[in-house]
Amino acid sequence: MSGRASRRRSRRWPLLIVLAAPLLLAGPQAAAAVSPSGLPGAVSCPVAPDPSALPDAATLREMNTVVAGLGVRPTGSAAQNAYIKWILGQLKKVPGLAISQQRFTINRWAHGSMELQLTSGGQTTGIPVAAPVPYAEGTPSAGVSAPLVQVPDEEKITAANAAGRIVVRPAPAGGVPNYDFFLPVVSWFVYDPQNTIDPTQTFFGDFINYNARVADLRDAAAAGAKGILFVKELPKTQLADHYEPYEGTPWRVPAVYLGADEGKQISDAMASGQPVSARLVLHASYRHVETPTIRATVAGESAQRIVVDSHTDGTNAVEDNGPVAMVAMARYLARLPSSCRPRTVEFVFPTAHFYQRLVDPYRRHGGAGVIATQLDGEYDQGKVSSVVVLEHLGAIDYEQMPRADGGPGAELMPNGLRAIQFIGITPSPALVAAVTDVVRNYNMERTMLLQGADAPGSTVPSHCNFGGEGTPYNQHLLPTIGVISAPQSLYDPPFRLEGIDFNVMHDELLGYTELINRLGTMGQAEVAGEIPLERQQRAAGGAPCPLEN
Repeated sequence: MSGRASRRRSRRWPLLIVLAAPLLLAGPQAAAAVSPSGLPGAVSCPVAPDPSALPDAATLREMNTVVAGLGVRPTGSAAQNAYIKWILGQLKKVPGLAISQQRFTINRWAHGSMELQLTSGGQTTGIPVAAPVPYAEGTPSAGVSAPLVQVPDEEKITAANAAGRIVVRPAPAGGVPNYDFFLPVVSWFVYDPQNTIDPTQTFFGDFINYNARVADLRDAAAAGAKGILFVKELPKTQLADHYEPYEGTPWRVPAVYLGADEGKQISDAMASGQPVSARLVLHASYRHVETPTIRATVAGESAQRIVVDSHTDGTNAVEDNGPVAMVAMARYLARLPSSCRPRTVEFVFPTAHFYQRLVDPYRRHGGAGVIATQLDGEYDQGKVSSVVVLEHLGAIDYEQMPRADGGPGAELMPNGLRAIQFIGITPSPALVAAVTDVVRNYNMERTMLLQGADAPGSTVPSHCNFGGEGTPYNQHLLPTIGVISAPQSLYDPPFRLEGIDFNVMHDELLGYTELINRLGTMGQAEVAGEIPLERQQRAAGGAPCPLEN
């Protein structure tokens, strides 16, 4: 089926969802239990979980404290290992849980001391650095010295404007119109009962300009630049240990991030007309380390698996706290009678979200891509039913606001709303209806159900991007529900517990636990939707999603 035909079909689905509403949109209390056999005296199995069977908001806060206390957790770091150790400790307390590990060896980069000195008009001044660019090239002990050149963000870095110089490069947050998410070729359904998502406004985030930073680093190295100084719009206090891009790719140029104050100090010096140079010191080293993906299985009546995923490396408390919810889900499901688990549930905690080129230099799918490849091979054997990805739960929304201290740029401030939650769903009316039901039942305001986080194309699948860790599962043509929010604070470790609304996280935990219960009882043809057809298209030579290089 062509992408065009697929889109024509998808536009009829909202009607299907409406027709299904009387059956699927009953509240949690109305759908509290079902009998797996339908026979008198059979065990009554919950659909909506009893809230007392899962951690409340206060307990979730306590559990998230573990994540917040670790700070930035790059792949293979001691901080990530501590998080994995905590997860394993929690899982080992769950009776009957089968736990295994997949171990990978990576060439882990770590930075040492950093220094930036600015020389202008015969005066040398130290400029504080907010963070190194991960996997940037280290400098000699004495650093690298060169004249400074400003290259505007919209201008490509080339040998003509950068060779032999240290580039000063604005690195603003990117933006995309909110309206794009409402387009019928992108959206399944938007739940925004308070009308807080204005289609005329813009959705901002560093992640939108992520590829621009990758291109800058490659271009600066190819141009023969001595270094690159990325200037952010925020104060240094909000940027400490800022972490992007997270390819795991060694960049062949020294590079660091500066805050808005430090950027203004440099631009003011350059505007004076005096010759301006800098000395950049970035000490860095590599070491081969092992990093594990954890897998934990709760056996069901059928060996066919529902796979739940969230990664263990990350930047701050919300990135990623999905494993906290998964630990709670595993405890809950393991306590149910086995007859109330029609399908086996496998919880996977992939490593290498922050080392994306784990096994293939041309794909950015990290540890989740490894799992997706394995599941792809098992799907046609009937061993896999679906995948649910949980990322950044309970995230609150931040906006760039004028700084309270009157300084340059802006500062991120909470706006009193929960962050917009995006849920990518592969083409299946039953999946869309089930997720819609859960979102409504648990009042997950500001949620967008998406066909994909990109425009459809002529590939198989037609949407190649789910906006997060759901992407590799979608690209491997597995029935996928990818939950993610993207607050502007996402890459910034200084945002800790204050970046999470634990009442919201509690509602999400209840809702997605109910979703797992629902997926257990759905027929596989309903779950799959158009996936079998897409897999046939792929087998017949349909164009795959392009490699991300």
